[in-house]
Amino acid sequence: MKEFFGRFSTLIYKELLQFVRSKGLVIFAIYAFTLDIYFAATGISLTLRNAKFFVQDYDMTPVSREYVYRFHKPYFNFQGYVLGDRQLEDKLLEDKAIAVIKIPDHFERDFKEGKAEIGMIINGAEIVASYLFSAYAAQITYNFILDHFPFRKGLGLIEPDSRLYFNQNASSKDFMGISELLTVVTLFLLILPSSAIIREKERGNIEMLIVSPVHNYTFMLAKVVAMSVVILLCTIASILFMVEGVLGVVVKGNLFDFAIFTLVFVFAASGLSMFIAAISENMLQVSQLSILILVPILYLSGSWTPIEAMPKVLQYLAYLSPLKYYIDGAFGILIKGLPLTAVISDLVGLLVLGSIVFFAGSYFLSRKV
Repeated sequence: MKEFFGRFSTLIYKELLQFVRSKGLVIFAIYAFTLDIYFAATGISLTLRNAKFFVQDYDMTPVSREYVYRFHKPYFNFQGYVLGDRQLEDKLLEDKAIAVIKIPDHFERDFKEGKAEIGMIINGAEIVASYLFSAYAAQITYNFILDHFPFRKGLGLIEPDSRLYFNQNASSKDFMGISELLTVVTLFLLILPSSAIIREKERGNIEMLIVSPVHNYTFMLAKVVAMSVVILLCTIASILFMVEGVLGVVVKGNLFDFAIFTLVFVFAASGLSMFIAAISENMLQVSQLSILILVPILYLSGSWTPIEAMPKVLQYLAYLSPLKYYIDGAFGILIKGLPLTAVISDLVGLLVLGSIVFFAGSYFLSRKV
């Protein structure tokens, strides 16, 4: 047993040393766990900002101008008035506006009588911005009506009073930063262990392994453990220095619980990496197969679109994505501040799915080595 641990620790040290000497992978890891997360958190916004719009106002009364004034910065950016339908169409065709608000004649008179109408021509080519514009405009219109007719609050109108229980600032930066981190972890779990094995193939060391006293499973496990240590350290460092430090995201959960949960995910995803290593012959194939596997895992994880909004077939297939369990549990720990025991269902899902994938992947790889 002592001899086994001696060989095993030597193999792990060798893998860590090889990783440090691989300048390309080191630079890629530094970029992915720092700048990539920063760009994803700050460059992608799920809230409306600086949305350009025009107004076609045929009424030009104090009430119509007050309504337009409600669409103010930083959410909206008023570009001016358009005079006719031809000019309106030109603005939308040239993508100079997300929407044009049409206010008809006698708007003030009809509004006071409770029968006014407002038209909104939305540029559907920018689907996310147009959806957000419509939602914000609907809320502005609702508040505008209540401000002028406060007595209607008790006459059948329901006034919503929303409160955010988690992420009280409704900051997309918190969601995108952590979501990108989890995606990066998944990508590296697919690439690093498989690339460590493929390097031995490219250098012709597999034949030396066959005649060495090291068992195939010990050889593969050492590579998986070494690369898992690298990924776990990078993940914790990224949370402390990038997510919390630079982005200012408040991590409410216990990092130790998150580290344990990540270790289970490492176990689950390493099996996929061994499948990649068994099929691949060089680093180019490793990168291609990693992307090929990563994309459906991301689609089925619920990070890009809610699983409930997917077709029924994809909803069932989502349970085969280890990233689904990892994202659900990680968000519960990091954002909601839940203990590890509260995400036990996701933990069990990772263990069951990971056990099948890990042992199948290791068996398949051992047949190829």
